[in-house]
Amino acid sequence: MWFRHFEFGAIDIDGVTYERDLVVDRGKIHGRKKKASKKFRETFGHTPLSAEENIPWKCTCLVIGTGVWPSACHGRCET
Repeated sequence: MWFRHFEFGAIDIDGVTYERDLVVDRGKIHGRKKKASKKFRETFGHTPLSAEENIPWKCTCLVIGTGVWPSACHGRCET
């Protein structure tokens, strides 16, 4: 699985651009379920990732984007 480019609001995985928050767990791409972190929205001005979400800790590569600054991240995560 290749992460070629990501920036505020978009990420390119294996040539497909996604414009939403994602969770990639062992090769499967799912939309991020933010409900558990919504209570932090008022404090931070956005819905931050929190330990209350179901984070796939069994991964070999964990990528968390801040959504603020463009990144020069290009790489491969083994699935």
